[in-house]
Amino acid sequence: MNESLIKHHLEKYKRDILMQIQHNTLLKYAGMPVIDEERLFFTLLPMLNGEQWDDSNNQATIAVSLIFAALAAHDLVKEQNATTKEQQLQVLAGDYYSGKYYQLLAKGKQLELIQIFSAGVSSITEHKTKFYDHLAYPFEDLIQSIQLIESKPIEQFMEYFSYHEYIFIMKEALLLIALRRELHAFENREETFYIRNSFLLQTKIDLLREEIETVENNLVREVRYSTILKENVKHAILERVTEQAIKSS
Repeated sequence: MNESLIKHHLEKYKRDILMQIQHNTLLKYAGMPVIDEERLFFTLLPMLNGEQWDDSNNQATIAVSLIFAALAAHDLVKEQNATTKEQQLQVLAGDYYSGKYYQLLAKGKQLELIQIFSAGVSSITEHKTKFYDHLAYPFEDLIQSIQLIESKPIEQFMEYFSYHEYIFIMKEALLLIALRRELHAFENREETFYIRNSFLLQTKIDLLREEIETVENNLVREVRYSTILKENVKHAILERVTEQAIKSS
């Protein structure tokens, strides 16, 4: 599958996701939901690599994106406090996206997956508190929490559909992208989330750079020497990581 076809699949799923959440009032005041294309790419990684894929996979993929959209909407409100009409509608938007993913999976009779994702959302919320309570956590714990926050629903999706061999690459790639995004924003005096809400990360920027280098080296090696990934998929993964690196330079 070449890059053009990969982009076609990503655009198709983005349209399918938006079709699930058409609501004129919410769109007017809360704006378009956040659909992270990198997360979507790695959710679709097994399909892009030729694994068996059916309607249940399609529904679950859309559900994963709705979960992340709901979390992003609620996070935005936490950062700004829900005092204006627009911010209050962000709360409703997050609840609406959550309800839509429940509805979508229930319609497909994937009730077990609803329970799995619900547990995952609770875990993400728990780990996000480390960036709100301002307690002292070890550097390694914070990195593990960032990785969980960035990838947990996709990991659950892959475990549920027995795509276990893709999990490590997915998690490392999304961690790398998140850390680079944070470091780039911090160095350019732009808005961050993890660094701003962790005094330890603010004082350990050099250690964060080392972590990024380690994750990148491990990821590149894992992708290049993978025996299950097709060559064009390897290229697509590395190209996305490289694109992020260029943006962060």
